[in-house]
Amino acid sequence: MTQMRGKDSLPNGILMIKSQLTSLKPAKRRVADYILDNINEVIHLSITKMAENAGVSEATVVKFCQHIGYSGYQELKIILAQAGKKEHGEYIYGEIEANDNINIIIEKIFHIYSKSLSNTKELLQNTNVKTSIEMILKARRLYFFGFGASGIVAEDADLKFKRINYISEALTDNHRQKTIGALLTREDVVIAISDSGRTKELIESLKIVKNAMAKVIAITSNLGSPITKLADITSSQETPFRGSALASRMAQLAVIDVLFLGVATAEYDKTLEALNKTRLVMRESKL
Repeated sequence: MTQMRGKDSLPNGILMIKSQLTSLKPAKRRVADYILDNINEVIHLSITKMAENAGVSEATVVKFCQHIGYSGYQELKIILAQAGKKEHGEYIYGEIEANDNINIIIEKIFHIYSKSLSNTKELLQNTNVKTSIEMILKARRLYFFGFGASGIVAEDADLKFKRINYISEALTDNHRQKTIGALLTREDVVIAISDSGRTKELIESLKIVKNAMAKVIAITSNLGSPITKLADITSSQETPFRGSALASRMAQLAVIDVLFLGVATAEYDKTLEALNKTRLVMRESKL
């Protein structure tokens, strides 16, 4: 996995911690849990006091900060100070309950979508997105791997890229992924879509893809998940609410649209010609 960022585009520290929780070893997980439970306090603590409160060494605190993408504790504190106040309102709407009326459901759903897209925007690292777009532009063939709701996103992505004359295919069956994956080359690109990043069948398929030397772009909300270890590039999406498959799908679609439009604008004349051709053909299907 490649992760690069500039000083002027630091992602939200709280989101970075949450996106890697499941990958942390016990000592680093204690640091993460303490920070998430005491955001306003942490920004005023020295590294010595922080380590003492979390029950770890100062070295562990520093390693934790570096693990999630920062140079050290001081840089993380600066980002937390900027983001903490906003993040406290994140769960105000909570989960949809059985006794919610339709107006409350509407409010909660659109709040979930809004937060998911806002968080995804903060986590998307410009350099990674640009590198992903360059990788797609050079690809001989594109394949979109996903299961369940992520499979629906894969099919949407496939249709988008087909419309601008890319050789692409959505593969949502494990056997087909493995069969085609074994025949790929270093000129091919697989875009793997998984909110958890831990789907066993997808990981099995990606190991075959990597063995074939094809490139992999991962779209996931879990930056420390197994799928990111198999990816050349990771484009992050964030789901802020526990168990919200709806938010996950919206965030994934947004990342796909960013990649699609990045490719489309890079080849503007070619894209416009292809879109006009497909638009004319589809017009005949309308009354």
